[in-house]
Amino acid sequence: MRFKRWPRVEAYMETARTRAAVVLSQRRQRDKLPLLAALIAAEQPSVNEVIGERHRSWPKWQQQKRDQRAELWREARRRLAAYPLITRHAIRWLWDDAPYPGDPSYLSDFLLQIERGRVDPFCRAPWRPSDEEIAEGRRRLAIFSLTLQQPVAAPDPGPCPPPASERAPKIRSLGLVTAGDGG
Repeated sequence: MRFKRWPRVEAYMETARTRAAVVLSQRRQRDKLPLLAALIAAEQPSVNEVIGERHRSWPKWQQQKRDQRAELWREARRRLAAYPLITRHAIRWLWDDAPYPGDPSYLSDFLLQIERGRVDPFCRAPWRPSDEEIAEGRRRLAIFSLTLQQPVAAPDPGPCPPPASERAPKIRSLGLVTAGDGG
């Protein structure tokens, strides 16, 4: 079954940017309430204390996320195991072919789509074109390639309108142009 591995638990990476972010965050907290800035500054931990707390809590947080993700995988696999064998194989084949990331939330949603009848594991995958769509695409590609091989003739503009000197007598005869207008 296709899945994307979650990275291993690593130590917190302290950088100059993280230290600057702590300083900026604390300054913004003080700037929100300028009248209480001195009181807020007295209660704020130092940058080293904040970074130290992150060093302590980071591995725990990462492990919690790994555990949550593993539980999501177990739940999705339990749901998959509830299907009959043939259906389960069809679903796994579709999942391995699916364009979705190998993530437990995507697998859970995929199973939900099957349960609701939006995806049929025994029919054509919804992300794959049908034979008719493939034939239509090939037909359009053939037409397009033929147009590239043949020079395209400029469209015939039709008869050109008569020059303005020939149109002027008609306009004068209708009385739309006065003698001083020229033409």
